[in-house]
Amino acid sequence: MYKKYEIKAISIALNILKNRELAEDACSEAFLSIAKCFEKIKNLETHKREKYIVVTVRNTSLNMLKAEKRRIETVPLDENLSSLTDESLSKREYAEIVHCIKKLSYTDQEILYLRINCGLKYKEIADSLHIPNAAARKRMQTARENLEELLEKEDIYHE
Repeated sequence: MYKKYEIKAISIALNILKNRELAEDACSEAFLSIAKCFEKIKNLETHKREKYIVVTVRNTSLNMLKAEKRRIETVPLDENLSSLTDESLSKREYAEIVHCIKKLSYTDQEILYLRINCGLKYKEIADSLHIPNAAARKRMQTARENLEELLEKEDIYHE
């Protein structure tokens, strides 16, 4: 059933959440919910089953969007990025950080550049990328986590 409705479910979630990773999470959550009542829906007519799945994915996505907005509102604006922009960094450390940033995906590099180098606020980033404010915050969080992971892997930074 998942394979049959996967593309439709992801497109519905993506339309609501505007973020591929969140959309995939929403679909996974929705299908887990559907699996819990599989006995009930397996005997439904095809169009009723499809409607049930669409409504479940939509509601799960909307709930995730609300939860994401609440979570982001509680995240402090100080991103603890001072270690990346601190003037006390040696030229070697700075070069190593830049090297790690270049290894990140284009999306991660773009959000880091807009936030750190250009000093844009999340609203400005969201407007420039034509994405919701919540997505801009989530992209920054993901980029920061990816960079920290890479810095730790390269033995440049330890939390």
